[in-house]
Amino acid sequence: MTPDHHAVLGPVPGVPGFLVVSGFSGHGVMHAPAAGRAVAEMIVRGKSQTVDVSSLSVERFARGEAIHETMVL
Repeated sequence: MTPDHHAVLGPVPGVPGFLVVSGFSGHGVMHAPAAGRAVAEMIVRGKSQTVDVSSLSVERFARGEAIHETMVL
């Protein structure tokens, strides 16, 4: 689980070749197809092209850009 309850997808700064796909806070099965495709594209092409997952980078926490969900049921 992450501080903002959203997934972390993408490379880890300072660790070349290490990608993270975690922290789905219970939504992993639902998000797995898109997350898998995004990470596969990162591995093969160097970036996710089908879905923009840049807002889910681990660096968002250091930048103070945690995602704040406003539509919670």
